[in-house]
Amino acid sequence: MGIYDREYYRTGARGASGLGRLRFVSFNTWIIVANVAVFLVGLAVAKQVTLVQTGKSLVYPGTTPQQLQDAVVDRDPDHLLPVPGRQPAEGQPLYVRGTGQAIGVNLVIRMDPLTAWGHFSTNLAFLHLEVWRFITFQFLHSGFTHILFNMFGLFVFGGMVEQALGSKRYVAFYLVCGVFGAISYMVLNLLGQTGLHLPGLLFEETYMPLVGASAGVFGVIIACAYIAPNAVVQLLFPPIPLRLKWFAYGYVALAAWNLFWNNRNPGSNAGGDAAHLGGAAAGFFFIRNSHLLRDFFDIVGDSRRPGRAGAGDAGRQEIDRILSKVSTQGLQSLSDAEKTTLRRAGEARRDG
Repeated sequence: MGIYDREYYRTGARGASGLGRLRFVSFNTWIIVANVAVFLVGLAVAKQVTLVQTGKSLVYPGTTPQQLQDAVVDRDPDHLLPVPGRQPAEGQPLYVRGTGQAIGVNLVIRMDPLTAWGHFSTNLAFLHLEVWRFITFQFLHSGFTHILFNMFGLFVFGGMVEQALGSKRYVAFYLVCGVFGAISYMVLNLLGQTGLHLPGLLFEETYMPLVGASAGVFGVIIACAYIAPNAVVQLLFPPIPLRLKWFAYGYVALAAWNLFWNNRNPGSNAGGDAAHLGGAAAGFFFIRNSHLLRDFFDIVGDSRRPGRAGAGDAGRQEIDRILSKVSTQGLQSLSDAEKTTLRRAGEARRDG
């Protein structure tokens, strides 16, 4: 999509629409750089093979308990056997120790090492408590087109959200939207294993991988619809101008339709759409309650400790940023959270 520059939402050096125009020092830029760097590293190690265990096996009929007890696994990736109806899983042959008799296969997924370590799946992230995957999957992509569209979305929309929230809070916002995308995927996947047949549930195996920045990007787009709902974007197909709020909510509606009514279509990417909706929901909530993001990075230090920039109801740096925004864009450009922060700072000064 291209962007019209005639909208009245002003963001100084970013252009009249507030969209696009990366600053290399911005955190949005570094998020894009990190994604591209990880993608290039993934390409460099793509020829190496890591086998991800699914925790499931297919055993041939007639196999005895004793044979299962004596079973050994052929772990050579070159010896993987295809398992019909279980794509993308393949099978490590199971043999009876000392006889070479084949009795079944262990299901595995063949991945490059980076994807194997960082992808999200319900089985690994939740059932095996590999919690880092809630973050790392957001920096992995399945192909050039996948990363191209996601990074283009960040390029176009991320700057506006970063300017509204501030750099540190923007990074927290982006990552939290991705985390909620993974949670949405996980919950629908777990419910899909219960035997319920309801629209929107994901009936695929719990080891199916999820990768991509799309959940975070959806959150960013929804945030833009709140910050500048009447900014205008130009669609490529069809080539028509559209207000940002209609573009954002239409995008979410398309993902919802794909998940709830079209999820049995083999090409529907229902799992990805579940993550998209989770990211969009998080973006809708946190752009209206951005003060809740303040403590996101407290794992590396207490942001409320006296002397820290983030201490108290509003840190000095945050107040300076808001005042600068008012001077360049006007009071009407402030979000509800920013207005609340400014009001509380004024009350605190009067009380002091």
